[in-house]
Amino acid sequence: MRHSPCIGICKLDDATGYCLGCGRTGGEIGDWVAMSESQRDAVWSNLPARLSKLSVRVRLLPWTREELVDWAAETIEARRGTWVTGAPGAVAEFPCTAARTISVEAGSDPIIARAPDAAFRLRLSDKVRAFSFSEGGPIVLGLPKARATIASSSVLQSLGPDRDAIDADHQGQQLFDYGIGRKNSRFCVRTGDDVFASSLAGQSGRHWSEVMATIGMQIISASPNRVVESAAARIEVFAKIPSPGEQSPTGAHTHFLPDFLKSGEEIPSSLAPPDYAAPVAIFYPHESTN
Repeated sequence: MRHSPCIGICKLDDATGYCLGCGRTGGEIGDWVAMSESQRDAVWSNLPARLSKLSVRVRLLPWTREELVDWAAETIEARRGTWVTGAPGAVAEFPCTAARTISVEAGSDPIIARAPDAAFRLRLSDKVRAFSFSEGGPIVLGLPKARATIASSSVLQSLGPDRDAIDADHQGQQLFDYGIGRKNSRFCVRTGDDVFASSLAGQSGRHWSEVMATIGMQIISASPNRVVESAAARIEVFAKIPSPGEQSPTGAHTHFLPDFLKSGEEIPSSLAPPDYAAPVAIFYPHESTN
């Protein structure tokens, strides 16, 4: 069944009679539960033009879970752009370009994509919603806030073996939450090197800025896997961490940028979903990828 267009902003525009949140008329809102699927689809087809007339910034897309699964798998298989998860200043990017070798497992749940330098997993429940902000622009996936919260820390913390690793070979390696203090994502490092794991464990309970000041160069030299995840998405990056002054690789990579972390944002303000939802992943089409 297709979900309701409601985004929690329920106010009719005096001039047009359309809701300033979803674009429906008052009658369509009142009759929604009693409508047939074909009637609901007809309303959905009218909403883009109405929302454009209202200059509404954020658009809830009508995709069912099955349609969302098909779309997400196709973005990878057709190499249409880049998937991103994390918070501003602490993100992982999984690019899907024609030049990259990527395999895809696109079953009903989850979608898993693998490349030599990274792995990506996306779990799409029937509560995940897709939001757009411009024609052909980024698509933000969101969950209700209560479902989007992920266990995270504001200091470096050992999480033990990475039992939720995408591949079994990594499930015995040690995972450390780097402590960025976000509700909807966490930035972790993972290692199978016992000596390096001991060094990280010795920093437990310290803010990431103290960790960087103390063993930052050791972290860069060891270049552990970076694991960035939300309640629905996980990107594991295996590529080397660039040394100071080096550029990030053209393939999968992470960004850890202290100045951007100071904002405390969960997502760039220009891509923030409605208040009832929290972001779990972003897809940037090729023309919009930065």
